[in-house]
Amino acid sequence: MRRIAPTILKQAISCAFLALLLTGCAATTDPRRYSDITFKHLTPINLDVARIRYEPRYQPSVTTPQVGHDFPTPPVTAMENWIRDRLRAVGKSGEARITIRDASATETKLKTQGGVTGAFKTDQAWRYDVAVEMTIKAVDPNRRLKAEASARATHKRTVPEDINLNEREAVWFEIMERAMKTFDRTLDAQIRKNLAAFVLP
Repeated sequence: MRRIAPTILKQAISCAFLALLLTGCAATTDPRRYSDITFKHLTPINLDVARIRYEPRYQPSVTTPQVGHDFPTPPVTAMENWIRDRLRAVGKSGEARITIRDASATETKLKTQGGVTGAFKTDQAWRYDVAVEMTIKAVDPNRRLKAEASARATHKRTVPEDINLNEREAVWFEIMERAMKTFDRTLDAQIRKNLAAFVLP
């Protein structure tokens, strides 16, 4: 049997290992595509007002520790999607004034254990907090009606120090989606209770 030279064998093994490593990196770093968080699958809430006014628009901060602008669906986008998908103006007079009071997502660096002990364990290194809050004021001077409903929802999650970008984005999407589901349930209930005079079938 023909023997393979040690140098050639080493080169072949090195190339195979490098190819495997590059393949693994490509699989890890390939960005995942996320759908926008919307509420089109839910039945719209019909309000007995002539228009829905959302102004001034909420201006999210992009300075540290704010990280919402990096989310697959930023908090303010999710909130504006909610306004668009869930509310309908079907009346002849009056208006519903929408105010987004909070649409933030922050990153907090957690204390990790160093030294020899820390080298053999993976600590939770960051915490992400999402907070969304909105107020709806319905006014109809013609019918002498005025009412208000509001809701706030928060969600948070810690992540380990060895998390990669794809995993981090998955966490961002999850906590944003969870916060918005809680927000939707809460505000829907508040609208039907506090704005009952303005809700139509």
